[in-house]
Amino acid sequence: MKRRIVGLLWMGLVIFFVGALSQAVWGANNNIKQIRNGKTVYVCKMGTLAPEGVGWAALIKEMITPGILKVTDGQVILDWYWGGTMGDDQDLLAKMRNGQLQGGGFSGQGMVMACPEIALLELPFLFDNYDEVEYVYSKLRPRISQWFEKRGYHLIVLAEQDFDQVYSTKIPIRTPEDFKNSRVLTWYGPLEERTLKAMSASPLPIRVPEVAASIRTGVCDAFISPALWAVGTQMYTVMKYINPVNIRYSPAGGIILTSTWNLIPKNLQTAIDNYAISVEKDFRQKVRASNEKCYKAMVKYGMKEVKLTPAELEIWKKRLVPIWDEFAQKGYYSKAELEEVKGYLAEFRSKKKK
Repeated sequence: MKRRIVGLLWMGLVIFFVGALSQAVWGANNNIKQIRNGKTVYVCKMGTLAPEGVGWAALIKEMITPGILKVTDGQVILDWYWGGTMGDDQDLLAKMRNGQLQGGGFSGQGMVMACPEIALLELPFLFDNYDEVEYVYSKLRPRISQWFEKRGYHLIVLAEQDFDQVYSTKIPIRTPEDFKNSRVLTWYGPLEERTLKAMSASPLPIRVPEVAASIRTGVCDAFISPALWAVGTQMYTVMKYINPVNIRYSPAGGIILTSTWNLIPKNLQTAIDNYAISVEKDFRQKVRASNEKCYKAMVKYGMKEVKLTPAELEIWKKRLVPIWDEFAQKGYYSKAELEEVKGYLAEFRSKKKK
């Protein structure tokens, strides 16, 4: 009898906590529907690492938030928490799962954490230039949305960080030996860590909020990032060298929980999707222009460029391209999907040669 009572108590506690968790998650999502001035609106709390008014955060404020507000006749409102006030990408995803946030704007790292298949687009030396990126996007964009849906998210905007460069304070990095003799930090997840190890580095995992301090205090002396980030965090004041090699392309994007998305009326969903698709490419092009401006400013400021010879570049590719198959084997994406993207790139490159 006593054992039965204890069992019932435990069952009651489990039911209580599951119910409380469900209420926390679903209750927060249901709160997106509000009445303001007699009008039904849907308010989504969104977090991002991007500092307000800088880089693609400025583009969110300029293009995405007001654009969505307009095409939904003021009914869908994105309420942003900028500059990591809600934490880094890992924290943002956790807050989405527990109902504190409905969505966010994510770096390439956060995109892969939400949807591992995105690693396929971040493979080292997969793309040579922006035209290749856009061609592959033109073929894969619906599939990318499906990848996110499968993971419980709706992809609103497919943006980007741009191509990332290699920065260093101690020595110019152009060979595997240079990587070996540098203290390279990693914040971008398993793919970046594996990339750095393949180049003979011993990467030090650092969470994004600590990256700048780690460089300034000498804990680390090299990292990979887009030019916008190096300028926005004022890392350009301490970095001495920049290697502009397109070591990887980094997508970025705005996503919300599918459970939240499904609370928004269908006609408003259609309006949002149509608008976002119509401005995505322009959004990416503006990010690229900002990065180019930042890159030129850093060089003008005194940062020394470290440009690879064709032979040196071939060494990098020989070490890093095998990672493509390795991450397919790890299950981030399928071998068939990798071959499909390689096929699109071969198709595009053959057209360009004609």
